[in-house]
Amino acid sequence: QRQTRLGDQCSRQTASRDAESLEQTRARTDDQRARQGASRAAESPEQRQTRLGDQRARQASSRDAKSSEQRQTRFGSLRAREAESPEQTRIRIDDQRSRQGASRAAETPEQRRTRSEDQRRRQAASRAVHWTFMEGEAFRYDPANNYDNHPQLHIGQMTDVCSYCDALKWPGEAP
Repeated sequence: QRQTRLGDQCSRQTASRDAESLEQTRARTDDQRARQGASRAAESPEQRQTRLGDQRARQASSRDAKSSEQRQTRFGSLRAREAESPEQTRIRIDDQRSRQGASRAAETPEQRRTRSEDQRRRQAASRAVHWTFMEGEAFRYDPANNYDNHPQLHIGQMTDVCSYCDALKWPGEAP
C-alpha cells in the first residue's frame, strides 16, 4: 500500500513539474533553496552530522550504481584538471569565457532579462540563506551565545563606556 501511494505521488509530482513553466520551476527551486538553507541554519551539530552521514551513504550508493564508464569519465575529468599547467588552466578559462560571451551575444533581450532576473533571485536566496540564522535573534537574545565571535558577524567589541550610565557601547556610537 505504501509503495502504491508513493508511486502515485511520484507520478503526480512528475506530471505537475512537466506542466510547470520555466518561471514556475525557477521560483519553486529558489523557494526550496531558501527553505533548505533555513533548515540547515537551524539544525544542531548532531543533526548536521547525521544529515552528512546519510548524504555520504547515499552518495556512495549512487556511485556504486554508476557504470565504470561513467566513473572513468568523472575521474578522467578530475585528473585532467589536476594535471593542467597554469597556462592550460588560463587557456581553458579563456575558452570558456569566449563561449560564454558568444552565447550572451546571441541571446535576445528577453532571454537576457530572464537570465538577469534568475541570477538576482539566486543571489537574493543565497544571501537570505546565510542570514536566516539571525532572523528575530534580537527578540531571542541568548547570553550564552558568543555573538561577537560568530564568523558571519563582524560588529566589533564594545570598548567604550557611556559617560552617563557607564554602559558599554561600540566605538563611534552616540552617547
